[in-house]
Amino acid sequence: MLIYLFLLLSFTQVTLFGLGGDPAAQALLEHETLTLHKWLTPDQLTDLMTMSRCLPGGSIFNTAVLTGYTATVGFFGNWGGVAGSLVSALGLVWPAVLWAECAERLRKNEKIQLHIDCILVLLRPLVPGLIAAAALLLMNTENFGSPTESPWQLGVSIFLFLAALIGMGIYKIHAGVMILLCGIAGWILF
Repeated sequence: MLIYLFLLLSFTQVTLFGLGGDPAAQALLEHETLTLHKWLTPDQLTDLMTMSRCLPGGSIFNTAVLTGYTATVGFFGNWGGVAGSLVSALGLVWPAVLWAECAERLRKNEKIQLHIDCILVLLRPLVPGLIAAAALLLMNTENFGSPTESPWQLGVSIFLFLAALIGMGIYKIHAGVMILLCGIAGWILF
């Protein structure tokens, strides 16, 4: 039963300190699920993040719900997995509601508003760093392969990464379509 408390606290931390939205919170999510608690393997986390991008809603919310299910279903069965999903979702939602309420109350005070604007300007440079940290954490041998063990997998992974980057960045192809195309290409090439 202690796992439910850890799920609640872990996803509460992701919401409280994941400034910058879903991409920035991925680094915190990876730290909580892989490094700290070892609820998921790197392959499982990559699969969950990919699957959560295809589902409606925020990718961090979907990943948290799927992580809560995956972490608890082995111990407590399907209903325990559902409870783990609900606890993870609650861990993400309640701090956001608290932040929104506090921000609304602080925005009404003009003196404090100037300080808030200064703090937000100082926090802006953190967002690209958190996004880069999440990307670097996903670039490991489980996801990309290695030049000595599996050079073909490494080459195909780099090609698919660059194709997705160019397709979404330059040609503005929807992320769901790119995931589908890269999945088909990966299935054919592997």
